[in-house]
Amino acid sequence: MKIATLATLSLVLAVTAIPSNAQFLPHEQLFGPQHQEQPQLIDILFGLRLCPQEYALCEASICTPTGRMIMVNGPHGTQNPFPEAACVCPVLPGPAIADVNGGNMHGDCVRPGPNQVWSLYTPRDRLPQEINNWSKRPPNEAVLQQLCPDSLGVGQSFANCFSFACTLDEHPRNGVRTATCFCPLGEKPDGTMVDSPNTAVVTPAGQCSGDVCFQHPVGAAAANANGDPGMCLGPPFPPSN
Repeated sequence: MKIATLATLSLVLAVTAIPSNAQFLPHEQLFGPQHQEQPQLIDILFGLRLCPQEYALCEASICTPTGRMIMVNGPHGTQNPFPEAACVCPVLPGPAIADVNGGNMHGDCVRPGPNQVWSLYTPRDRLPQEINNWSKRPPNEAVLQQLCPDSLGVGQSFANCFSFACTLDEHPRNGVRTATCFCPLGEKPDGTMVDSPNTAVVTPAGQCSGDVCFQHPVGAAAANANGDPGMCLGPPFPPSN
């Protein structure tokens, strides 16, 4: 393995801490030529990998519970059941970051099945969103983070779609190719349930509309923010040109 730079190592640590933490990193920092050693480093150290094919990006999606359970890869080869939600997400060209040992992936980048893709991750500050009818106007695509406070009791009802299987939708939505991804509610990055519903959540969905906290947005638990008021945190990183 090539010797990793401190910047690359910091990148990997940030990505693995909480899947949504990667959105604080500009696209060029993740995929620039200065980090050509990144795929090997990520794969060897953490099981993350850059998968080359198209993927669904659920960064700013809201979801609908299905009433079913979904099995999630957990620690030490375990699988844990979670309430399942369906999330409609735009489909983008690769490459993208995957946790090939997490979600419901099988250790590699191979598509989950015919007419299917994985829900993976790249940082985006603009993305077509269901809340705006998939409009491609820049104001409607803006990705804005918000804190849903612990007092709302939504700590076990957000969705984590990182590295889960999706089915490509038959028809575009307002000109945007989409996939329906099936994701667990209330999952921590290690494949276990968030300890309490009274846990704060950070979500890039909803463009800072407070109502979205109750719409099962894609996000991540943020127990270190318990006690803080709800707030708009703004863009995840400086907007790209």
